[in-house]
Amino acid sequence: MTSPESLMVEGTVRVPGSSANLGPGFDVLAVAVSLYIDIKASLSDRFEVTAIGEGSDIEVNSEHLGAIVAREVLGHDNVHLQVSSDVPFARGLGSSAAFAIGVAYALGANDPLSLATKLEGHPENAAASFYGGLIAAGVVEGKPVVERLKIDDRIGLILVVPETRLATAEARKTLVDSITREDAVFNLQRAVLLSHALSDISHLNQGLFDDRIHQSQRSRLFPDAISIIDILLHSGAIGATWSGAGSTMVGFVDSKDSSVILGEVKTHLKGLKIEARVISAGVDTAGVRVLSSVSADYLDTSDGL
Repeated sequence: MTSPESLMVEGTVRVPGSSANLGPGFDVLAVAVSLYIDIKASLSDRFEVTAIGEGSDIEVNSEHLGAIVAREVLGHDNVHLQVSSDVPFARGLGSSAAFAIGVAYALGANDPLSLATKLEGHPENAAASFYGGLIAAGVVEGKPVVERLKIDDRIGLILVVPETRLATAEARKTLVDSITREDAVFNLQRAVLLSHALSDISHLNQGLFDDRIHQSQRSRLFPDAISIIDILLHSGAIGATWSGAGSTMVGFVDSKDSSVILGEVKTHLKGLKIEARVISAGVDTAGVRVLSSVSADYLDTSDGL
């Protein structure tokens, strides 16, 4: 019988982050973002994480997501994870889902997507990281169901990543338990229309990103969200919205205009004294993959992720 350990991937697993909801597509729509978590796994006599980059300050203990994934896949957590990440942590860019996908894949899980969905709870983030591109996802009869959607390759992303961290669990506490039929129809209309409009940038407009389910409620936790979205639009973004539960806001742009819009956004943020990084990113279309070679500078660090 083949042991689970023999299925562990040789090489470095690269997983993209993701931006979910996209306004009206709450818990359904997501797009993979060209920011990445690199993970290499090996057996050890205890659970270890060697990491640099985003999230490297997370405490390493038995409740670490990597340890939980390992126990699900291998039946134990005696593994060493070497991690390098440029996906901002707790900023609405799917870092937890991407990490769960990456660890599960690196450890040889039979179904990394199902496992990540089970543990992390967001099938849309996990599916975007797994497949790349634009996806619609949900859980049907206990299993993640994913539809890969067409996205125009001219679309670029401008990410405004504030210093403020927003945990998804805390952001969800602001949401109401029920909504009106009018608001439900409003979001359904825009989510379906947006999922098609993203296939042709000429069909995009800000009205398709409007939402009545989650963004206004979450703005109570992060009032600067409204100003940042206004800055993205004023700077030339075709549409702008919350990225997941925030605090990142994402602008959808024509990639040929990205550098100009990036500069405009930075200028306006300084004017309002909002502390945030501004990142020009693309849509990742490859999803999770194994790299034959990768810079291993981070292997000499010992910070916990």
